Amino acid sequence: MNNIDLIVLAIDLGASSGRAIVGLLKEDKLTIETLYRFSNGGIQLFNSSYWNVLGLYQEILRSLNLFVKKYGTKLNGIGIDTWGVDFVLLNSKDEIIGYPHHYRDKRTEGILKKMFKLISKEEIFNHTGIQMMSINSSSQLLSMLMDNAPQLSITNSFLMIPDYLNFLLSGVKASEYSIATTSQLYNPITNDWAYDLIQKLGYNKEWFCKIVKPGTILGNLKEYITKEVGLNKDTKLITPLCHDTGSAIVAVPVDMEKYNQGEWAYLSSGTWSLLGVELEKPMISKKALNYNFTNEGGINRSIRFLKNITGMWIIQQCKRIWNQQGLNLSWTDIDKEVKKVEKFKFFINPNDSVFLNPTNMIQTLQNYCIEHNQMPPEGIGEISRAIFESLAFCYRQTIENLEDTIEKKIKVLYIIGGGAKNVLLNQFTANVLKIPVITGPVEATAIGNILVQFLALGKVKNINHLRTIVRKSFPINQYLPKDTEKWERGYKVYREKIQ
Repeated sequence: MNNIDLIVLAIDLGASSGRAIVGLLKEDKLTIETLYRFSNGGIQLFNSSYWNVLGLYQEILRSLNLFVKKYGTKLNGIGIDTWGVDFVLLNSKDEIIGYPHHYRDKRTEGILKKMFKLISKEEIFNHTGIQMMSINSSSQLLSMLMDNAPQLSITNSFLMIPDYLNFLLSGVKASEYSIATTSQLYNPITNDWAYDLIQKLGYNKEWFCKIVKPGTILGNLKEYITKEVGLNKDTKLITPLCHDTGSAIVAVPVDMEKYNQGEWAYLSSGTWSLLGVELEKPMISKKALNYNFTNEGGINRSIRFLKNITGMWIIQQCKRIWNQQGLNLSWTDIDKEVKKVEKFKFFINPNDSVFLNPTNMIQTLQNYCIEHNQMPPEGIGEISRAIFESLAFCYRQTIENLEDTIEKKIKVLYIIGGGAKNVLLNQFTANVLKIPVITGPVEATAIGNILVQFLALGKVKNINHLRTIVRKSFPINQYLPKDTEKWERGYKVYREKIQ
């Protein structure tokens, strides 16, 4: 490793797993290597679900230890990204107040109706530009407030999950821009916390820390940690876009000289599907509110104007049940079963709240179809096709709403993340959208994390340069539309069924 000028480490924490990924950049070619993988997930305790955030901290230390063993003591940067909305509360001694709740915890059921009695959704949207979801940090805090949670009486600081991990590693309390925007407590017009909204909802504005931009060098890794893991004392803590979707969108391999803003869309495809466009300024309008779009933070204070769609979660949960039954299915096996069954026979709305966290996803899907005057799908092929087709149709409807809101025509869709590997769903999406679909890179989140660190360290010039590096470094695939007339008819039936 002596011939490498700079080397950085991305800690990419998802809702079900975490990875430590090493990044090396040489002559505008990025090489990444997965150093360590570990599991993550909610811990059920009585009637609530929590995150083991201190366990994640331990896994980060283990990642650093493994880095030293393989690469040596020189590490120029560490960047952490995680899912959005969840947070940690600290007391006046900076001690964590209990374990943080999981966003799928049932404590926020029905909370939006209660919130709208305090302040209208129009006013909330005007303050924040964020779509209404019961999982938002604002909703979670309100559920605690209305439940007289004793934690709030001793709260001194509010930190999003990656901000808290950065604090443990660097000693610096700060909130990174992209992750702060997911809270529904940030104002994209004033570029600061939405203090008026915070006070109207009954929260203490003193809880909220300074906001820093992506690519900020927070400081050095704490000395006792460098001694423990064996790293050089000059190892930097760097904020990438700490929201994993934000980091992923940075790595979209779009040619920014070919497409203008609003002409290309992205789909970050994983457990959630995040579909949207990159804009210079927030889009806060009646249409955006009615379509439930959201304005989240991007690189260079840009806005990720997008819609949260329940993505691969539904099929992931079905696959889990099938494998518990001993079927041991691969994604290729599922695709084969889908191809055997009839098209456009079963339709679901992936965003229906019944699919958020049911006890049995297969049974829930079948019941949904019955309740919507359809026969229940049976078997792996019918159930999986219902999910894939409905997702593709949902993407089409979202694109139409997006075009109506920004008043521009989308010319191409880029799919990044784990869903970029799903050949069948990608082709379905191209068919129904009737535009090219370009897929890859799969590891977009880690790549975006790494390249923003290199941007902070002066090895990447700007966002155009960054996306050029992505195109040069990773395989990109293209899907062209097929059978568009059949898919158009299927889409019309879908719209009729889910109204």
